[in-house]
Amino acid sequence: MGGKLRLLLAGAGVLLVAAVAAAVFSGVRYWTMNAEEDARESAVASAQEYTVTMFGRDPKTVSDNINKTMGFLTGSAKQEMQKNVTEYKIVDGVKKDKIVAVAKVEGAGVMENTRDTAKVLVYLNLSTSRNTNEEEVQIDQSRIVYDMVKRDGEWLISTIDILTDDSLSSRVQEANGAPPSGAVPIPSSPIPSSQAPQTTPVPTQAPAAP
Repeated sequence: MGGKLRLLLAGAGVLLVAAVAAAVFSGVRYWTMNAEEDARESAVASAQEYTVTMFGRDPKTVSDNINKTMGFLTGSAKQEMQKNVTEYKIVDGVKKDKIVAVAKVEGAGVMENTRDTAKVLVYLNLSTSRNTNEEEVQIDQSRIVYDMVKRDGEWLISTIDILTDDSLSSRVQEANGAPPSGAVPIPSSPIPSSQAPQTTPVPTQAPAAP
C-alpha cells in the first residue's frame, strides 16, 4: 500500500508541476500579447499627436512647437531636425512670411511593433498659407513612416521617411508578395505623393529655397 501511495503522490506531483508550468507559460504569453497590443495603440496615438505638432506652423507658436518637437525626437531624426531648423532659419521664415500650416492626420496605423518599438504609417494632410492670405492655400498630402522607440514610458521618433508609391509598396509587402501580419493596407485610391511645403522641412529632406 505504501508503494502505491508513493507512486500516486509522485504522479500527482508531476502533474502539478506540469500544470503550474503551463499556467505560467500561458500567463506570460497573455501578458506579452496584451503588452504589444497596448504598445500598438499608444504608438499610433503618439504618432498622430507628434505629427500635428511637428508639421504645424504659426508665427505665434512656431518656437514652442519646435521645442516640443525636439522633445519627442531622438537619433537621426533629431539631428536632421536640428540641422534644418538652424540651416533654413525656420522660425525666422515662418514669422517673416506669416506662414500658417495646419496639419491634419487623415489616418494612421502600425506596420509592425513590439512592446518598445513600432513602425507607424501616417497619412498627413497639410494646408499652408502665407502672409495671412487665406484664399491661396497650398494643400500637400504625404505618407510618412516613423520608426519609434519607447523610453521611460514615452514614445520617441528615431527616423522619419516620406514615402513614394514605390517605397510604400516595398515597405508593407514581404518578398513573396503577401502582406505581413498587422500591416497597414495600401488604399485603393492612393493619396497623391508630395513632400511637405518648402517652409515645413522634415528631418529626412532639406526644403527648397523660398
